[in-house]
Amino acid sequence: MGIINLKGKTVFITGGSSGIGKELSRCFAREGSNLILMSREGKKEVLKEWAESLKRTYSVEVWTITCDLSRPDGPEDAYNQVKSCVPHIDVLVNNAGAMAFGPFHELSPSTHDQILVVNARAYMMLMRLFIPEMVQRKTGYVLNVCSVSAFVPTPRHAVYGATKAFIQALSEAVNEELKGTGVGIFTLNPGYTDTPLLRGDGFPQKLRFYRFAGKSDPATIAEKGVQAFIRGKRVYIPEPHLRFLFFVLNRFLPKRVINAISELMVKGT
Repeated sequence: MGIINLKGKTVFITGGSSGIGKELSRCFAREGSNLILMSREGKKEVLKEWAESLKRTYSVEVWTITCDLSRPDGPEDAYNQVKSCVPHIDVLVNNAGAMAFGPFHELSPSTHDQILVVNARAYMMLMRLFIPEMVQRKTGYVLNVCSVSAFVPTPRHAVYGATKAFIQALSEAVNEELKGTGVGIFTLNPGYTDTPLLRGDGFPQKLRFYRFAGKSDPATIAEKGVQAFIRGKRVYIPEPHLRFLFFVLNRFLPKRVINAISELMVKGT
């Protein structure tokens, strides 16, 4: 699969009102893509204002929808709303996410369940709903916003990391299945990024990891991520130092060492 031309393509982005999702929408619009942006109901007005800004700045079409992906019928609701806007999409960007910080046994079961449903089930179901028509049309792409947490355990947000590992494995497996169909699955795997996810549910203001790698800028992550997507990069870690850490050291260090480092790095300071 060569260079992907995004001009005139329709891109559906979940979690499009803030953070990486918002910045991804800017990048896709700059490439000439029409957009369908989704947020939760509480972000409806913010999303509409952002959509109008993108329309004015980049002269593209932008639709907005609201949906709660934590509901059992959430993904189907999102799919139906998208289909009411356009006949088909060219790119599905799974970006909406949930996170909580704390020891596994202290966080509530309902908190774990929401993270699992939003970060894993919703991604999986939206892929299952949109991919068949992409295969039928012999063209289409899925970009799953994942994390470097997909590659190592993440103590104190264990379920979050587990969902990212699930999506990483799912993405790579489905991509293999789809070879020769014209459809491709991609993952964007940033480190900790300065988004609302890191400012709620007990997340400490500082982690030891920040001393080593800092917090990434969502605009930079999105810009690098979209350019890597255009070039056909299937699995992409935007930060060079994290790319070395997770693609090189992770292959050679014993698992017990990786786990110990992970535990050390995610402690608050």
